[in-house]
Amino acid sequence: MKTPKIQFEHPTQIAASTFLRAVAENDAAAVWERLSRETRGLLEGLYAARSALALQHAAGVEPSGEDARLAEVVAPLRASVLAALGGAERMGGFGVSGARLVDRVTVYVLLLPEFGEERIVTESDWRPSHLLAFVHESREWLIDLGRTAELSAEAELPSPLGVTR
Repeated sequence: MKTPKIQFEHPTQIAASTFLRAVAENDAAAVWERLSRETRGLLEGLYAARSALALQHAAGVEPSGEDARLAEVVAPLRASVLAALGGAERMGGFGVSGARLVDRVTVYVLLLPEFGEERIVTESDWRPSHLLAFVHESREWLIDLGRTAELSAEAELPSPLGVTR
């Protein structure tokens, strides 16, 4: 993996923290809002397969609390993230690195375990445990399951999104 350019103040840092907090708090709507279209489609397809529904009946999940399918569609991803990162109680302990710019539409942040109270540390003082990849679509940086898995493999890190079934 070539060394990407680092940006210390990037919207993906807050987005990663927001996503992790939403997973820990079981806020399906907030998790859904942070996901790319492709990732949403994959989760809807997984939901359709698990529920034995035609895909057109599983697609188009709305991020409002009014869509009864939302919690069920997000549940496998949430379970995978919790398992990969050690449970809801550990999620608040992860730090988020500066953003690594892969290309114009792909950025990732590194998740730093047991970050503690210290808010600024040098890279020599930590070892990342996972990375979280974002794609730029609809003027937002959104988490992408495929890019996270791909970049995690290249960096020889486990995917924080785990194995969604």
